[in-house]
Amino acid sequence: MTVSGSNGNILIAKPNNSLSPTGFVWLFVGVLTITSIITVGFVSAGAWLVLPFAGLEILVLAYVLMNAYLHYGDFESITLVNDDVVIEKYSYKSSKKYTFQRYWVRVTLRNTLDGTVAIFIGSHGKEIEFGSRYINKEERESIAKQLKQDLKIV
Repeated sequence: MTVSGSNGNILIAKPNNSLSPTGFVWLFVGVLTITSIITVGFVSAGAWLVLPFAGLEILVLAYVLMNAYLHYGDFESITLVNDDVVIEKYSYKSSKKYTFQRYWVRVTLRNTLDGTVAIFIGSHGKEIEFGSRYINKEERESIAKQLKQDLKIV
């Protein structure tokens, strides 16, 4: 997604968050309720071995939803401001910011070991991979082309 603002052009890559933060809670409560009702039914019928597996199911679901919730706000962005190209990578664990001079920046596409194309941005021997987690394979080439056009000095 490209946005033009007073600060310059901004390209933001974010994960597809199809579930809101409150949706995580409602999904967990819903699955917990259904699993609890089914588990109580089986335990009351004498099948108590269902209990540990139901608990394991809830723990795994809680872990997966918590991990998805923690990564809800992750993003990568490229900001073109005057003579600088600023790349930010943000996750719940860390935040990194890289700055390059616009005149020296190169945008390259390379094939990776798994057969996909990756976007690399850098200069003077330092390169940063952009969008590998949030941009699908089909869009990477068009985004690299757009970045090359945006980096041209007017």
